[in-house]
Formats: sequence, C-alpha cells, structure tokens
Amino acid sequence: MIFSTVLPGQGAPAFLPLSATRPAVQPHGLDSLVRLAEVASPALRAAQARLAAARARIRPAGSRSDPMLMAGIVNLPLRQPNFTADEMTMRMVGLGQTIPYPGKLGLQRRAAAYEAEAADAAVAAARLEVARSVRDAYYDLAYTRQALALLDLNRQILADVVRVADVRYGSGIGRQQDVLQARVETTRVAEMASILLEQQRATLAQLNAALNRASETPLVDADIPERFARAAVSAEARDVHFLAASLGARAAGSPLPSLAALQALAGEASPVLRQQEAMVAAQAVRAEFARTDYKPDFDVSVQYGQRLGRPDMVTAQVSVPLRLQNSARQKPQVAEARAELAALESDYVVARNGLNAEVARLLGLAEQSRTLLALYTVGILPQGRAAVAAALAGYRNSQADMGTVFTTESALLASELSYVRAMTDFAKAIAALEQVTGSSVLPEERP
Repeated sequence: MIFSTVLPGQGAPAFLPLSATRPAVQPHGLDSLVRLAEVASPALRAAQARLAAARARIRPAGSRSDPMLMAGIVNLPLRQPNFTADEMTMRMVGLGQTIPYPGKLGLQRRAAAYEAEAADAAVAAARLEVARSVRDAYYDLAYTRQALALLDLNRQILADVVRVADVRYGSGIGRQQDVLQARVETTRVAEMASILLEQQRATLAQLNAALNRASETPLVDADIPERFARAAVSAEARDVHFLAASLGARAAGSPLPSLAALQALAGEASPVLRQQEAMVAAQAVRAEFARTDYKPDFDVSVQYGQRLGRPDMVTAQVSVPLRLQNSARQKPQVAEARAELAALESDYVVARNGLNAEVARLLGLAEQSRTLLALYTVGILPQGRAAVAAALAGYRNSQADMGTVFTTESALLASELSYVRAMTDFAKAIAALEQVTGSSVLPEERP
C-alpha cells in the first residue's frame, strides 16, 4: 500500500492510503482483459490457423498418391487408321498405382504429426505472450495512475505551502523568495504529471493494441493485484527482515520457489521448449526418411485391351526406378537432413540455456524489487515522512527555510514513486515468470 504526505495540523494522518484517492477496481478486470485479448489477438489466431493447417497435413502425408486411370488406342496404323487393319490394334483402358517402399508413408505421417505438435506448442506460447503483453501494459497503467495520484496529493500539499508562504510574506515574517520557490515547485509537479499522462496514453494504446481495438479506448481502472503486495513484502515494518545484516542482503521470507525449482518447472512446462523438442523429433524422422528414400518405390499398372474380331488382351507391369544418382542426389539429401537435425538439436540447447538464464534474471528482478520494497517500508519512507514533518514544523516556527521543506518533500515524493515502480516491477517479473514456466509461481496460486 502506498502513502503520501499531508501537512501536519490538517486533521489527517501524515500518510494516506492511495486506494482512497481513486474508485475501486472492478473485480477480475485483468483476467477479463486477458480473455478478451486471447479472443481478439491476430497473432494467436494466426498460430491457431497454422496449427489447423499442420493437423490437416497429417493424414495426406501418410496416404498413397491417387491411382492413374489410363485410356487410349494401342498400335493404330498411320497409313490406314482403323481398328481392323492390324490385329494388334486395340482400345485400351487401365489403372496405375505408385506403391511407396514399405515404411516411407509411416515416416512421413510421423514427421507431420510432430510438426503438428510443434504448432500446438506455438499456440500455447502465443497465448502466454498475449497474456504477458496485456499484464505488462496493465501494470504500467497501474503505475502511472498511482503515480498521478501521488502527484495530485503532492500538489495539494504544495498549495497549502504556498498559502502558508503567502500568509508569512503578507505578515512581514516571510520572504517573497519563498512564495516564488513554492510556485516553481508547483510547476515542477505539473511538469511531472504531464510526462506521466503522456506515458499513460502510450501505455493505454499498447494495451488496446493487444486487445485489437482503437488506441484511445478508455480503461475503467488498473491496479496492482493485492496478492502481489502481500507476496512482495509485509505492510508492517516490524515484520520485514533481511537475510543478513550485510549491505545489499535480500529481503527474507521470499514467497518464490528456488532458482533450481523454477528452472525445472520452466523446463517441464515451457511451450517454447516443447516446440523445439517437437521440431527436433520431426527432423529426426525426416533424417530417417532421407536414409530410406533411396529404396525404390514401385509403379504397378494393369491394362485391358479390346480388339475388334479378335480376343481381348490384358497387360500388367511393374516399374522400379534405378538409383543411379545415389551419390548425386540421395547421399546429399541424407547429409542435408542430418545437418539440419544437428542444427535443431543445438537450437534446443540454446533455447534451454536461454530459458534458464531468463528464469534467473526474472527471479533476480523479483527479489531485487522485494528488497527495495522492504528498504522503503522499514527505513526510507518512515524517515522521509519524519524529515518532511520536521521541515514543515521548522518552517512554521521560522527555524527552517523553504528550501529544506522542498528538498525533503521532493525526496519523499521520489521515494514514493520508486516504491510504486518497485511494486510494478515485481508484478511484471512475476507475470514474466509465469509466462516462461507456464504456471503460477506464488504460493496461494500453486496447488
């Protein structure tokens, strides 16, 4: 939960919950957006269409070619073209069929089935990517809205400071410089708000692009889910601890599994790795097919010849190709298939290592965000609050100048914005971990 300062003596606590500054979030809003994006995403529809195409190729890949129907005239004389001049002249009708060498069709069917598995994994990966893009944009919107709420509270504080400075200057105990400096600080906050508003518009356009709708379509609200706040760090400073007293130690009580456990989970569930495995399996079958492709297929045909006034005739034949170009064709094809298989196997190792590195990076980002949140909770925000209260009290009693008030207030505002940023980074890191592992990683979400 994020807080912002108010002037002492206004009858309000020095920290106010940010949730009190905006309307309540609609329940399950993010999940609804993810579902909408999955329905509307052109990228996901394209992946699903490729899967349908890959599945449609399985049955044809294992089927024989169509038989050939033959019809014609055999041995018709050129000088006296008729059906009785020569006893070998006949009308002919026949059927021909190519019969692949045993096992070839099964290999082609298996390769097509593995390609369909790869396409299915690609659909799962596309679905997770769509969800991640929606969550990232949603959490960035939550950050800008919370940051704008903080700036608005800070603007109210500065307005009170301006009024105090005006009163002090009007009574002859203040300086005109204090009034001018207060107005400059108010303008600076307005500048920060302008920057954040432009970021908000750009992020909203990014979210709407994932939802396949107009860039300026408004969103009711966006907020970091409460489960992230609970998982990241305790709201009570007394419950926040660190793994060691040394500088840079992580916050204790991490809700996340160990790196090894996350990497194992990613290895088992990652659709990217599953896609790579299917591609390797498909290419292994193709390599096996290339080794057997030199074995000949058989062309079988049966022909029936009708002769006028003479007995009809039947012709049957079997044709077998002679593999005289084995060195020029078959062997290079086998070498190509094996080389492609080796490349895909190396690609799989690269993908697996990259996945492990990405999991380590995301876990580090999540733990870094948790540690920052812990530091802000136990020290930076309480100390900043005390510094602002002391500076304001000192200014009222003419024991501190306006510069000290603005310095401490600016530092506290920066810390509050950093807290919101760290919470957003934690949420995005968790969303990314869920994408690469294909499952939830927070305790309350794991079965």
